Amino acid sequence: SGSLLESTLTIMVLIQYITYLYGLVCLVFFFFQDAEEYTDLPVRHNEDHMNSELAKCLPLESNPHSFDSPHTKAHLLLQAHLSRTMLPCPDYDTDTKTVLDQALRVCQAMLDVAADQGWLVTVLNITNLVQMVIQGRWLKDSSLLTIPHIENNHLHIFRKWSPGVKGPRAGHHGFIECLPELIHACGGKDHIFSSMIEKELPATKMKQAWNFLSHLPVIDVGLSVKGWWDDSAEGHDELSITTVTSDKRNDNRWVKLHADQEYVLQVSLQRVNLGFHKGKQDSHAVTPRFPKSKDEGWFLILGEVDKRELIALKRVGYVRNHHLVSISFYTPEVPGRYIYTLYFMSDCYLGLDQQYDIHLNVIPASVSAQADEELSDALADLKVK
Repeated sequence: SGSLLESTLTIMVLIQYITYLYGLVCLVFFFFQDAEEYTDLPVRHNEDHMNSELAKCLPLESNPHSFDSPHTKAHLLLQAHLSRTMLPCPDYDTDTKTVLDQALRVCQAMLDVAADQGWLVTVLNITNLVQMVIQGRWLKDSSLLTIPHIENNHLHIFRKWSPGVKGPRAGHHGFIECLPELIHACGGKDHIFSSMIEKELPATKMKQAWNFLSHLPVIDVGLSVKGWWDDSAEGHDELSITTVTSDKRNDNRWVKLHADQEYVLQVSLQRVNLGFHKGKQDSHAVTPRFPKSKDEGWFLILGEVDKRELIALKRVGYVRNHHLVSISFYTPEVPGRYIYTLYFMSDCYLGLDQQYDIHLNVIPASVSAQADEELSDALADLKVK
């Protein structure tokens, strides 16, 4: 097991280096070139020629001398899935299901190792890769293209759309470039969505598109930090953290925390009911391009961008109404100003991620908190003896 762990870590170091230099696309390429899970993927008679032809339709280049390799085939099938390219035969549809099923397992293993090593950028990239696999789109694509039957030639409709209602009651103003803007513009009303695309899609396809859009989760995020402050009445306290700051020079956004001390970031997740659906909520994500059913879930990722360092990673399941998540972290030992960033990322949808900067004004360590900790350690030592 030691050699396996060492091998995995070696691969992950290389993956981190690749993502640092070239980004997510090359991570995808590397990920499928050597993944052991695809060793047994069948390459049938004449499929090397079919792979060669398929490669010509895909954005990433493949080794022209390896079209008989199961790893190259897996890489091509993933590209075709993300590019929504037509496959040459039914066998390739079956093989794609195998590739996608294994992809999530490999991503999960990679995510665990990257989190254990504290690699923030790699964790974010792998999370994006999971979203891409589930929705069958590249990260660079407009998130509007994850809606069934919406293609590139439809995007201009959303960009030029403007609400008939003016004033505070109107929905989103301006161009619609992404899913959150479209959700806000529709406000839970299918007739607004229909008015946008009724000239482009027949009724059946329009209904399928609305079914996807109306099931997308809208989650409000609230933040606070709990811990110990010397100047609070009883030592323990809780401070709310603003998630919207228009003035970047506003000093009120900086939260004072003592150095080298444990605090708890409280993340409040509130599902917003826009009146899309009546009756019982369904925890299943809408994944028309993924062959298996998938429950909606989330990642809470806390990191320090300047150091590219992961501080904490927590998985969160389906948020039915309200959910409170606690994330423990230690402040830096050296006083000063630091910016931590919280990423709230879907494990199945593209374009719904949220990001919040947490401005920490780290002041000298709390003397009383340190004394309490030393006393606790001393008492623990006595009990052991």
